Amino acid sequence: MSPTMREKLAEYDFLPDDALVSAAVAAIILSISVWTLRRENPVPARQISERKRGRRVGDLRAKVRGAESEHPKPNKAA
Repeated sequence: MSPTMREKLAEYDFLPDDALVSAAVAAIILSISVWTLRRENPVPARQISERKRGRRVGDLRAKVRGAESEHPKPNKAA
């Protein structure tokens, strides 16, 4: 693990719930690969800019605790 990633993980505990983290940080927090994170999407991504997305810290913390996300996924009509 790179020193930069270690710093980001150390800062995670102090971030507010509305902060956004990268897919790499979210994958480490959830103990899954980045590919699994993108495929299964256990925590929805939020648009940061035109080409950049992030995962909300509050949603990650809820997922780790086993609680439902504060922003549930909408039901798709069949």
